[in-house]
Formats: sequence, C-alpha cells, structure tokens
Amino acid sequence: MPFRPLRTFSQSSEPESICSTDSTEPSSPSTGTPRLELRTSRRHFQVVGLISTLSVFVITAGSATLILSWVYAYHDPVAAGGGVIASLRNGTFVIKEPSKPDASLPILGNTNTLRILMFSALASHLVSVISMVLATVLAYRSASQWLRASENSDQPNLTPIQYGLLVQTLGSGSIMSIINSLRYASRTKRASAPRFFKEALVGVTGIYILSHIVGAVDLWLHSCARSVSIVRNIPVSSEALYGMEYDETTCGGFDKSQLPCQKLISTEWDGTHWAYNNESIYLDGFDAVSDANRNVRVEYIDDTAFLVPGPDRNFKSHTFTVKTQGLHVECENLRDRCGKLSVPILEALTPGAFPVTNCSEAGYPLIPYHTTGELMASGRDTRNIESMVMGVIGDEIGGMNRGTADFSSGWTSNPASTVLQFRWINVTALWNSGTPAASYLFILDLYATCNMTYLDVVAQYDSANAKWSIVETALSSPDLASILWTPLIFQFATDDLHNTLRTYVRSKGAATIDMLASSMAKYNMAYASSLMKFTPASNVTTPQPVPLGTYPAVATLLLVGCLYVYSLIALLLFCFACTSNTQIIFVPRELTGTKEHDKETSALEVAQSWLTDPLPFLGSLFPGKDGRNAARSAKSDPLRQVYDSDWELGKVGIGLYRGNKGEKVFGLVRQTSSQSKRHGRFFHALHGDGEMQ
Repeated sequence: MPFRPLRTFSQSSEPESICSTDSTEPSSPSTGTPRLELRTSRRHFQVVGLISTLSVFVITAGSATLILSWVYAYHDPVAAGGGVIASLRNGTFVIKEPSKPDASLPILGNTNTLRILMFSALASHLVSVISMVLATVLAYRSASQWLRASENSDQPNLTPIQYGLLVQTLGSGSIMSIINSLRYASRTKRASAPRFFKEALVGVTGIYILSHIVGAVDLWLHSCARSVSIVRNIPVSSEALYGMEYDETTCGGFDKSQLPCQKLISTEWDGTHWAYNNESIYLDGFDAVSDANRNVRVEYIDDTAFLVPGPDRNFKSHTFTVKTQGLHVECENLRDRCGKLSVPILEALTPGAFPVTNCSEAGYPLIPYHTTGELMASGRDTRNIESMVMGVIGDEIGGMNRGTADFSSGWTSNPASTVLQFRWINVTALWNSGTPAASYLFILDLYATCNMTYLDVVAQYDSANAKWSIVETALSSPDLASILWTPLIFQFATDDLHNTLRTYVRSKGAATIDMLASSMAKYNMAYASSLMKFTPASNVTTPQPVPLGTYPAVATLLLVGCLYVYSLIALLLFCFACTSNTQIIFVPRELTGTKEHDKETSALEVAQSWLTDPLPFLGSLFPGKDGRNAARSAKSDPLRQVYDSDWELGKVGIGLYRGNKGEKVFGLVRQTSSQSKRHGRFFHALHGDGEMQ
C-alpha cells in the first residue's frame, strides 16, 4: 500500500489526521471556533531539553573533571620521578591513595581504596544509564527536521515503519532497537528514508558505541591498575630532643684559672675526688657502660664512640640527624719499649716471662707507677703497682693521686695523651696466647699508651634499618676535651677496664690492645654522659607506609576524553535544539483547563515526545470524550497526552478478530464491559463488530 502522510497541508484545507476519532468536540468550520494554531516564535534562541542536557553534562564532564583533579591533586612526584608530564612519559599515573586502619583484618593492617577505579566504575555505570537520556536530546534535532519535512508534502518524510523504528530507537537507545533499525536500513527493497532518519540511527549507534567504549576502558583500568605500599619518611613537626651537647650548668665553664669541671671537684678526708657528692653521675655512667641507662646510650661505629639517646626517648620510630660528642682512641702496647729484668730461672719456666722495670726509654719514667716495694734480682716483685689511667700533659703525668689536680694546669690539648698500667694477680696467660702483657710468677702487667681524639660528631639514625651512622666528624675544642677526659683521669673507668681486659689479656693476644682502645672510648663517653644536655635533632622524619595506586596513563586519559566528548555532544545537541525551537503551538484559553489564559507550547518539545515515546500516538488513537483532546495534544509531557478512564473508552486487548473480508486477524481489539470491538487497521471503529476468539 503506498505511503500516506500523517497530515498534509494545502492552501484550502487544515492538516488531515491519519485516523478518524470518536471525539465529541465540536468541529464547526466557523472561524469563531477556538482551535490550536502553529505559530513562528520571534525568539531565535529558546531553551529546550535543559534538564536532560544538564544531567548528561554534569555526569560526564563532572566525572572526567573529578578524575583529572584527583590525578593532579594526589599525584606522587617522588614515585613517578617528576610531575604529571613525567608520568605521561612513563605511561603510568602514580596516585597516593587514602588509607585507614581496619580492625576487622585478621592481622593489623590498613585498607586502601583505589579511588580512580571507583570514579571510573561510577562513570561507566552512569554513562550506560544516561546514554538513553542523550538519545532523547538527539531526538530534538530529529524532531526539528521532522517538523520542517512535514510542512511540505514534497519533502521526504517517514513511512509508518520508519516512524515506529525511530520511536523505538530514540526512545530506548537499546541494542535491540538499534539492531532492528539497522536490519531495516540494510534491506535492498524498502521505502526511501529521509536524511534525519539516517542521522538519528547513526547518532544513537554512535552514542551506544561510545558508552560501551567507556565500559571497555573502565575494564582496562581495572585489569591494569595496581596497589602498592611503600615506606616513606614523613617530616615530624614536633620538637625531637635527640642531640647532645655539653651543659655548663653541671660542670662549669671553660675558666682556665680553675681546673676543668671545677664545680664537681672536692677535697675530702681521703683525698681529692670528682663528683664525690653526686652519686648519680657515677651510677648513670655505670649504667651507660653496661647499656642499662634508659636515657643515654653509647654507640660505637667506625672506631668511634659517641653518645645517642636511650630507649626512653622513644626515637626509634623517627629518622633524624643529630649533633653529639664522640671519642676516637688509638692505643699502643709499651711492654717491648720498656726496660725489663732478665731472670733466667723465670724464662726457663715460662719462655718470654720477664717483669718490666721502667718505661723511661718510652718517655714515661714514672711507669710502672708505685709508691712502695721493689723488684728484686730474683724476680720477686713487691711493688704496689695498681691499675690506673694517667694523663700526659707535656712532660707531666698526672692522675695517680689527685686526678687532674696532679697537673700544674689540668687543661689538655686535643688529641689528649694517656698512659695506662694494669696488674692482674694470680692470673696467668694461656700457653702460646701471644699476650701483650708482661707475664711472670702468676702476675700479668699491661702497659700501654692511648691517644684520645675528642670529636664533634654529626650522626644519623635510620629507623627503617634501626641503624646509626656517622655523617661527619670534627675535632672538639681542647677546652671541651679537657672537660670530657676528667672522669677518666679521676679513675672512674679504671675498674671497668680492668674487668673487661682480664679475659683478653689471658687468651686473646693482640686483640687485647684493640679491646683496650674501644673500651677506653666507650667508658670515657659513658661517664661523661651526665655532663650533657639534649638538643633538638634536625631532618626528623617518621617512616609511614604510603599506599600508592598505579594506573595506565593511556587508559585514564582515554576514559577522560570519552567522557568529555560525551558532554560536548550533549552541549552541541542542546545548542542546536535551542536555536531550532522556533515554532510554538498556540492554545486558546477556551481549550485550557482553567479557561483563564492562553497558553503556548514549544512545537519542538511536543514533536520530540512523539519521537521518543509511544504514548502520544496512543493518545491520538484513543481520544477522550471530555472535549479536551485538542489541548492534550499540545502537551509536551507524554503522560498528559493520553486520556485515561476505566471503561469509558474501553480496554485495549490483543487477540484474533474478524477482518474486513471476514478473515481472522491477530491484533488489538477494544474491550468493553459487554463485548470486544475491533478498532481497525488504524484502530478506529469498524462497520461491523469483530469477536475475540
């Protein structure tokens, strides 16, 4: 059957409806009868489809902007090796991810959220929803072209099947409606389709493909994104008192007219003492020697002993740099440089056994230092040689009786010199042990000289490896060196050294001198620790696990690009619709519900509803009998274009009915409370009734 236009226009007649109606509206041809009019608007730009366009634009452009903003705000330049441009060159965006503790985990840990994946999944889901909304925005362009084509019957227009396919495609945007339209378009024998039918089909297909490209890119992101956790040092703003420096309030200043640390030197009934009335100085130093001091410790690295904070300072969770005090000691054995008494009987019993008589040849005439007794030719030794550490300042040796008061001036140079003597009675060295001591008649004597270099140390603590290291050292001032060696010259460390070296001197051979040097450095700094005060550390950081998300840059930018293209399409279609919205439907007040004011409706909006929803078509097939069918036809809301009642218009059923020639046809039938009547091919009443079988 040849195509019959929905309505035709001529100079002598109004548009003719495709179907007859049962409307009870008056239809007088008199010019005084109120009727709808199609007018041209004076405005060149009228807003239409704003909510649909705005929803598409906000969702797509908003999601793309959110992803880009998140990448820019939380990009990690350290892991990426630079800024965002460096990430583009590397092909990966590295993002700092939010993290929080999760008590529900079987072990203590944090949960990390890959936010870009969340934004991507949200955008993909919303785009799949709004693709149908964008199709309705596209329908405004098709509606404007449809209106222009309907003004002239000579222009190509829609056939009934093309109209149905267009409503199905623009109204749903589903894959099945697109497939049906493509199947029709691929037919070799079909009616020619107007250009806007093809444009609408291409547009909806493009929207559908673009929405699924977004979904594919989202899947790409999910398959390639990774979560990694690295430990990074975070700056600490609070003050961290981990460094050490000399405190003049405890020991006094650098007054050369007095002895070093004069404030703690006192003369008692049994002689001159240091810190005699301040027992805590000795106890704190002894605890530091035995590594039991909770406030201060002595660390020994690279042959240098230096003071560090103790466990009570809670420093182990921080990485930092401190200035502190240290000591480097080098010792030399004096036995072979001193005079010896040759006793053949002793050498026969113990090869190499001989007592030391005097160390004048080595430059220390007072060594061995004793006050009573003598060394007899037979080898019998009655000298009261005691273990002690003595200082050397110029030609003076002191510390035997009154500590630094033995010197004419107790201020030494830096490095400082010391000479030591140790005696172990009823102790013998193991056979072939190579002991550095003079061994004879169950006596071991050790004589040595040590060079003491006091240092200003810059040390660093690495919390990740729980390890100290020395960054740099510099010579301390001689005045400070004189303060720091004072406890040593007052014999504070002598007993500790004596006990430490006992095992070494018997069996460790040459390692004894190395142990002497390290012990001298540790014990001297331990007993000087009470003279220090804590100072702020620098570059204080704390290691924290930093969760990072890595995303392929190409996939991320492709997703953002698709979303922006989506939003741009919506804006372009919106602008085109607003500029094409030039026709209005004039509704006289007599046809309105209130009958108070004339109304105007956008013809473009009404035509768009006819292309996206089947309800307007049904409303025209089932007009109401309330006399307001004309006003309803000018509504842009499809729900308001259809009259609804219980049995006034009957019900719409489906089944077999008797056709015009008596044949059985399957289709729609009108059901009333008593019988069913066929509505005909265009659903108007037949001359005869048909029954539903």
